[in-house]
Amino acid sequence: MTAPLQMRWLTTPAMVNPAMRKQLLACWRDVSNAGGAVGFPFPPVSAEQVLASLDAMVESLDDSANRLLLATINGELAGWLFLAGNSNELTAHWARVLRVQTTLGFRKQGVGRALMTEVARAATEDLTLEQLHLELRSGMGLEYFYQSCGWQEVGRWPTALRLPEGDRDEVLMTLPLSQDPETAASAR
Repeated sequence: MTAPLQMRWLTTPAMVNPAMRKQLLACWRDVSNAGGAVGFPFPPVSAEQVLASLDAMVESLDDSANRLLLATINGELAGWLFLAGNSNELTAHWARVLRVQTTLGFRKQGVGRALMTEVARAATEDLTLEQLHLELRSGMGLEYFYQSCGWQEVGRWPTALRLPEGDRDEVLMTLPLSQDPETAASAR
């Protein structure tokens, strides 16, 4: 990357301006149509199909629960992810990372790793969470990427995903964030 990567958290629907909304829509559609496992398992998808999910995600933004992390270069969207928190006191100590994606033109430039680093930092320092969770589709090599970012596979739901090319496992992963020595020791 020649220009610096900028990270920005959006926490209210009003923070998503029309230009950013258009970039998010294009990225989500393009990543889905390139085979990305980001919520639309049956490509090709149209902008109209993605729009309903995008609008619901943006409307759910809330500083105390749901946040959108944008990675931009010179104002152009390079990648993004969604962090979904929990309001229930039993699960308020963790959040889910969803829809991690890099704009096709910015792939293989470290954007995905930068997103994962920032979400871990914000979850620890800003939100004081103890864990992050994510689910992913097996058979795409994504486990190795997340493991290289410090995530651990904690389970699988065998053949949970029925896709045209065949059934796939849903892989469950976690990233322990707690600095508590007992929690850190049990994560090893």
